[in-house]
Amino acid sequence: MTHKISRRAMLRNTAALTTGVVAATTAKLRAADAQGAARATATGTGTATAPAVLDHVHIGCTNVYATAFDLMKATKIGHYDGGFGTNIVTGQKTMPLGGGVYLEIESVVDPFATSDARLRPWWHARAVSMKSPVFSGVCLRVNTMDELKEIAKRHGGVARLNMHTPSDGPPVKCWEAPHGPNIRNPWETGQPTWCCWENRLYSHPSGQPVVNAPGLVVPMGVAWIEMGGTKAQMQAWLDQNPDDLKMKFNGKAPGVYAIGVKTDVGDVEIRRPSATRTT
Repeated sequence: MTHKISRRAMLRNTAALTTGVVAATTAKLRAADAQGAARATATGTGTATAPAVLDHVHIGCTNVYATAFDLMKATKIGHYDGGFGTNIVTGQKTMPLGGGVYLEIESVVDPFATSDARLRPWWHARAVSMKSPVFSGVCLRVNTMDELKEIAKRHGGVARLNMHTPSDGPPVKCWEAPHGPNIRNPWETGQPTWCCWENRLYSHPSGQPVVNAPGLVVPMGVAWIEMGGTKAQMQAWLDQNPDDLKMKFNGKAPGVYAIGVKTDVGDVEIRRPSATRTT
């Protein structure tokens, strides 16, 4: 009898924490939209001019299930099934980090489709060769499609639609940039990309409930992100101060090396090899 009461209490507490995190994330995204609208009105541009913010960090791996479970076990940060991407070749687990940011963990789930090497994600070979999950890239978020198109144009490309279909549906739309036939994926060279979500207030991956697991902490946002290269190089690419994004630099090959996450019990560090590392 005592065991049943304790378990019920634990489930109620976990549910309450999840509800609180979802509500806080929605409020943060709603506030960002309001701030962007206010800037647009003040400047008379008709479009938001807020700086880009961190949206998500990507981990590529060979087994999305084992990688997500091992990371949850090590950090006590929960995750949920993120479903699959546009081409249905890869599957994802999503780990909300608080503050409107999430970690996207991804691997190939259709080995028959990827028998054609052209369909394999570039980071897959790195994860295989390094025998480890790898940090593949960083994506920043802007408020409007006008902003995203301007960024894409500045880098000689266009914005591209990327559909995310959760396991329980329906699909959610995310536009990403820069893309183009003559543009190499910026993640391959350690440079961030940008995105703009449709209806992100209610369907953004950072605001969804996680699997109910015992002993989870409450993530409260990214404290810092360790990048390769230099601040000057990053600022030239972003046209924005990297300090806004809590980036720090180690001077190594460009790429992502680690992130620090604030939680209700202290900071957690997640460190993995960079997919762009050459040595």
